Amino acid sequence: MHLNVLTYLMIYLAAMVLVVPLAKRFGLGVVLGYLLAGVALGPAGFSIASNTDDIKLLAELGVVLMLFSIGLELDAKKLWAMRHRVFLFGSLQVLVCALGIGLATSVLGLSYALSVFIGLALALSSTAVAVQLMKDRNLMGTQTGQSVFGALLLQDMVAIPLLIGISLLAPSADTAEFKALPALAAVVAVIFTGRYLIGYLLHWVAHYGSRELFVGLALLLVIGVMELMTIVGVSAGLGAFIAGVLLASSEFRHQLEADLEPFKGLFLGLFFITIGASINMQLLSTQWPLISLLLLLFVGLKLLLLYGVARVIHIAAPERLSYAVLLGQGSEFGFVLAALATAGALLSATEGAMLNLLIALSVAVSPLLMKALDVWSARQQHTPLQNTNVEASDSPVIIAGFGRYGQIMGRLLLSNGVVPTVLDHDSDTIQTMTKFGFKVYYGDASRMDVLEAAGALHAKILVIAVDDVQAINAIVSSAKQHFPHLILMARAKDVAHIYQLRQLGVDHIERELFEASLRQGRDVLTQLGMGQYEAKELADRFRAANYQLIDKMQLVREQQDEKSYIQLLRQSREELQRQLERESRDAPQRYQGGYSSADHRKNTS
Repeated sequence: MHLNVLTYLMIYLAAMVLVVPLAKRFGLGVVLGYLLAGVALGPAGFSIASNTDDIKLLAELGVVLMLFSIGLELDAKKLWAMRHRVFLFGSLQVLVCALGIGLATSVLGLSYALSVFIGLALALSSTAVAVQLMKDRNLMGTQTGQSVFGALLLQDMVAIPLLIGISLLAPSADTAEFKALPALAAVVAVIFTGRYLIGYLLHWVAHYGSRELFVGLALLLVIGVMELMTIVGVSAGLGAFIAGVLLASSEFRHQLEADLEPFKGLFLGLFFITIGASINMQLLSTQWPLISLLLLLFVGLKLLLLYGVARVIHIAAPERLSYAVLLGQGSEFGFVLAALATAGALLSATEGAMLNLLIALSVAVSPLLMKALDVWSARQQHTPLQNTNVEASDSPVIIAGFGRYGQIMGRLLLSNGVVPTVLDHDSDTIQTMTKFGFKVYYGDASRMDVLEAAGALHAKILVIAVDDVQAINAIVSSAKQHFPHLILMARAKDVAHIYQLRQLGVDHIERELFEASLRQGRDVLTQLGMGQYEAKELADRFRAANYQLIDKMQLVREQQDEKSYIQLLRQSREELQRQLERESRDAPQRYQGGYSSADHRKNTS
């Protein structure tokens, strides 16, 4: 039955909505959800949708948008700051994995050219999978996360010449013929347009147009570059990547990223669904012993190679497995390379299908391996003390988490002669802060043995300064159970978290941004002409009223009386409105004329 493109698109989107949330719910990851949705729609499933040329075009647009976004990330300053992780560590990772996998495939009897191609194709990792796994675990800011991101950045840059090389070495019948001079002219045109023309267009649309036109111009840029490069027989991703790099230093960079992100995610989802629908499930069912063995060899070898790389680039021992697992799958570009190599007769149809299966299954295994690593790491809280990296300390204060929040507190303590013991899971932070005189140790503060080794038995205060609600609550629970004598001082993300911490028995809680916002509000009032003393008094009354309201709300929440809770919210809002009206009526007498002599006496006394 022939269906129009809108019907096909509706079917694909429906599959996304139904299957992907289920995959995320069971911890399988978004990409695996897309692949499963494709399998369900393909010949091995319900066979209710085929890969039409229109859908394939939208799917290819997803990859092109991803390359454009990667180009936008390559701001010169950021690249320079990450130069070692991107160019040195990233190149080392690609070379080691490509060489190891290539040698292994040559042992299996494949030709030299084919071994080189498979080694390079499988050395790449999935940016979509790795970034999602890191975001789920709050790893983007850690040494491991930055090293993984640097490797992914280098891999995405390497993918572009690989795509071009395969198109040139093994051109397919339906691919536009590569023309050297037109291709060079097209690249120059993209560089010239991105460098001189697009900036003016973005300024013009931002000034005279609307956000919808801005989004339209961004899409026009990407699709126009994609079409131009396709005509001259060059990878569409190359042009999009170059355009992104040229706009990386533009003031519109973040707006472009934000506006294109939904389209990139949607079309990338279509790309993975089309890959899932094209997976040869019949080959998997008939050759599953061989494919299972190849998958085990591929994933096992790549994890081993990546662990070795992690050791060479001095990633902390407890984080090396995370580094390996995060990069241990195949790449979305691997699917594209396999398709190009099959179309160009570099791979047979069976070999291409086998390579697609290996990449898809490695993507499917990756979130499962990460989940298993999470379970294994959690069980390490029962390991002997000598396995931790924390030494005994007699400091009266332990700070768990040494980001911006913990560092300010630590510097204040250190400047007053108190040297706190600091626990953090970011090796870069540990190396940097140790130079400034802090006792900083790698460790998970929710583990009883790590807290004990950090001196919790003799310490007086535990400051919990990590930035994750679940982690904060876990540390509080562990400390309350094993070290009840400790005074716990915790960082709260919001009011709801305050209630949770109070229920856990924490008395000293500091709500994020509240005091800073209050001080800024005082500054606004003084800049409007109010006396500093009166501004402080108003801020103090606001603080007291706010915490009184929190106390009332907590009592109602504990009684689980939703009706009373809503009623109290309404009453407090009305009361606040009346108070603001009274303050507004009194305001002209107090500060419209600037400081009064009484204010001056109060401020200088």
